[in-house]
Parts: sequence; structure tokens; C-alpha cells
Amino acid sequence: MKLLELWKKINECQMRSSTSTSKSINKDPITQVFGPEHQGRVRGLGFGVTPTSVRATTQSSILVRKLQGDFQRLEEKHEQLAELVRSRQMPLSSRQQQNNRPKLHGKKCKIFDWLCTSKLVGEGEIETDDPMHLVDGIPIEGGAYLVYVERVFDPNAFLWRNQNNWTTLDNALGEIIPWPKEAVAVIFT
Repeated sequence: MKLLELWKKINECQMRSSTSTSKSINKDPITQVFGPEHQGRVRGLGFGVTPTSVRATTQSSILVRKLQGDFQRLEEKHEQLAELVRSRQMPLSSRQQQNNRPKLHGKKCKIFDWLCTSKLVGEGEIETDDPMHLVDGIPIEGGAYLVYVERVFDPNAFLWRNQNNWTTLDNALGEIIPWPKEAVAVIFT
């Protein structure tokens, strides 16, 4: 057979097989024209390639495409959740929150050790007691205030919830932190 005739036959076989869903290397157009390759070999893919390695590569490619699709869907869901969190976590200085602040906002308070509520560890100011307000993506919940720490009497007092890798009240001086309501005394003047 001449080269041009072989080329035409390969193209014809390829046109017929393009409608087929089979991806078998034993039924590809080259095999249909030239016949099957020797046992354990694959024509046209170089030395050392075996039918088993071609199947493994094909299967891993399918798995990679599936994982890429799964990853993309997870990224989309993550972005949706992140947007939901951002929409619920508005800065305290925003106009919306300034207009909707609870009655306790701005009230002075005494901060007691949450492990031993009789020990005064600092003083501050209530920012909010809104249970849906988020700190590091976590709601402060109904059992806590968000407190601005103005003075610290016991620098080694442990924080109620670690925040920004801080562990003691001294780390939170001049910052806003969650603190349990039972360990805060609001000063009404």
C-alpha cells in the first residue's frame, strides 16, 4: 500500500470512530488499518509503552479531570460561604452598626477573671453584646460581650477565647475581645 492510501484509510477510520465512545487502544484507527501490534506493545507511542500503562494513564487523566471539577465546585462553595461570613461580619465603625448598636454600647465595665469571677483583672468598655457579631469568623454568642480593654490589672490573666494568637489579657490591651458576661460588671452611671 502506498502512504497516501494508508493515510486516507486512517482518516476514514477516524471519522467513523469519532462517533464511538470507545477509547480502547485496540480499536483506534491506526490499529484498524495496520492490524494489531505485537503482544505488550503500543504502536506510535514510543519504546517501552505498554497497553497497561496507557490504560493507567487514561484512568488517571479521567480521575484528575474529576478531581479538578470537584475542586472547582468546592472553591465556589467556599467563596459563597466566605461571602456569607463577610456579609455578617461588618466592622464596628460602619454606619449600619452605629445606628443599630445595643443599649450597652459605650458603657464602662470591670473585667473579672473568667476562671475565678471574684478576681478583677481589667477595665474596659462594652462594644456590643450582639450574639451574631463575629470575631475571627466565630459568633460571640449570647453568653459574651465584646469588650474594648482599656486597663489591665493582671497581665497574665488568660483570655476567654484566643484571638490573633494572643493568650493573655496583656496582649489584648487597647484591643476588642470577647469576654463572658458572667465575668463582666457593667458600670451604669
